[in-house]
Amino acid sequence: MRIRRGVGFGAVGLIAVATLVFPLAGISGAPKGPSWKGSVPFTETVFDPATSESVTLTGTEALTLHVSGNVIFGWNLSLKATLHKTSGIGGSSGGKYKAKGTTTVTAMIPPGPPNRTTTYQASFALYPPRAGCPGGCTRGTVLVPATITLNADGTVGSVQVGHSN
Repeated sequence: MRIRRGVGFGAVGLIAVATLVFPLAGISGAPKGPSWKGSVPFTETVFDPATSESVTLTGTEALTLHVSGNVIFGWNLSLKATLHKTSGIGGSSGGKYKAKGTTTVTAMIPPGPPNRTTTYQASFALYPPRAGCPGGCTRGTVLVPATITLNADGTVGSVQVGHSN
């Protein structure tokens, strides 16, 4: 019976795979620490179909972003957006509108570093002025998008709320 000494092809393959995978394992974990939170002032022009007019909203959108995942399997992002002190003026009527609400929007990023820009279409309730609706208007729904760019390590690089900025 002969005993072989040295490294066979199977062992070389195993070492090669380990050499490629273990460096990725060091950077593949989700970002450490708490979620990113911030409040972003914005101005956004939206259209209210109930009153058939454009409304320029001004307010603050409070954002909380959770990032989980890794470079091997991909990333899951969850954004909670809440409007604070957001009101607007109707373009043709001059009436005062209010926008309120909280929404959660999710996104997925494929495997690799998470450094991408993602736009979340956050939807909120828009309340028209009572004076412009003698019989009572129904509230509408408006989108106030939040665009977030992540760095390669999963931290937040930049944030923009609304497209009118």
